[in-house]
Amino acid sequence: MQDIYKSVTAFQALLDTRYEIMIGRKGTAMWINISFDKRDCYHLMGLQYLTDIPKLRKDRKIIFDKIAAGEISQNQIEASSFYGKITDRILYLPVLEEMIDRNDTIFKYRKNANAYSKIEADFLLENEIMGRILYLFLSRSQGEDYFCRSFFPKLSMDYANNQASWTLLYKKKIKIASQEETVLYDRLSK
Repeated sequence: MQDIYKSVTAFQALLDTRYEIMIGRKGTAMWINISFDKRDCYHLMGLQYLTDIPKLRKDRKIIFDKIAAGEISQNQIEASSFYGKITDRILYLPVLEEMIDRNDTIFKYRKNANAYSKIEADFLLENEIMGRILYLFLSRSQGEDYFCRSFFPKLSMDYANNQASWTLLYKKKIKIASQEETVLYDRLSK
């Protein structure tokens, strides 16, 4: 049994985190700054697929808070006929921070390169964790930062196929409240 509470708790730790990432390709460099919002967790867990649970049709921030408070339980989520569609997302969401911390592959994502993809995203991170390839799709928010749009393990479709790989140049993790900074990768000073 997967645990939605564990997923929400892991995501809650990211709410005080910001990543600043510089990538490059063919003489061009760009920054990707990732920030987190409670509303994003809803989609990352795949709760939008549980259409037979009316209480999940509320504001996504409220649903996040209700799961964190134990007001929406694992049993209520598992009662959905569509729960099997999201079990892998819930299983792997607690390793999201570890995935972003790692220095694996970053792709500039082009939806048209995958004929069957409906995901609207700007970047794709692909990492192998716990013996599975995981995908994290990033999209630009209304400001300068990017947010986590979608997250799931690889099944049959290879979303990295025909995507342009970028080189990681620099990655810093910032704890917002304390302003503590940790450089996770620095190719620029070499």
